[in-house]
Amino acid sequence: MNERIKSSFDNIRAEEELKEKTSRYVAARIEKRRPGFMAVRLAPMLACLALVILVGGWAWFSPSATISVDINPSLELGVNRFDKVVQVVGWNEDGRELASSLDLKYMDYDKALEQIMGSEEISSLLSGDGVMTVAVVGDNEAQCGRLLSGVRSCTAGQGNAYCYSASEEELEEAHSLGLSYGKYRAYLELTQAGGQLSPDQVRDMSMREIRDMIESLSGETESGSGQVHVPGSGQGQGQGQGSGQGKGPAWARSSGDEN
Repeated sequence: MNERIKSSFDNIRAEEELKEKTSRYVAARIEKRRPGFMAVRLAPMLACLALVILVGGWAWFSPSATISVDINPSLELGVNRFDKVVQVVGWNEDGRELASSLDLKYMDYDKALEQIMGSEEISSLLSGDGVMTVAVVGDNEAQCGRLLSGVRSCTAGQGNAYCYSASEEELEEAHSLGLSYGKYRAYLELTQAGGQLSPDQVRDMSMREIRDMIESLSGETESGSGQVHVPGSGQGQGQGQGSGQGKGPAWARSSGDEN
């Protein structure tokens, strides 16, 4: 009798222990399913995802190189690491008008350049006596080399279009004077030739006008004579109105970057 009673009580205790273990297990599973627990587990993953999105967004929207297109209009294309245009800036009135008339943002840089050159205004200038310079500016040598190669392909066949590369430091100097990079380089060459124009006057001149003035001051004009108009000066300056096609900017000729 005593043994049967003892055995019965042992069975009851075993069942109680099993129930308690089962209860703790169920409670633990429920705890894991609570929002707070899930949030703690997901927090590191969400933080990593946010970082990836932030870095990716910065890389996409931040220009890593600049393409300066100057003929008059003058404008610059900010190109990201993926060779997409993420910024379009007109550096004079004509440049701003051209920029607003074209939808260039988020295009491949070469497609954007083709659209610029195919616009009615630019194509008319190029088919006439206009001079265009296209500068690739940046400190990433690999990207700038790739962009310069693409730019040369886009301008191939244009005898009066010249392509070259430059550094970010030079671009900052140009912008400090309120000039696009192409106009800045032309301004430096004009000053070295003896020109007395200010950056403000050069900004609204065409590259053809600047080129003719440089050639006149350097004694390189091949044909014709006359006065070169200087916007804002109220008078002509220098001699010669020759086309000078094929000569190109001195820096492009000397650097070997001429298209």
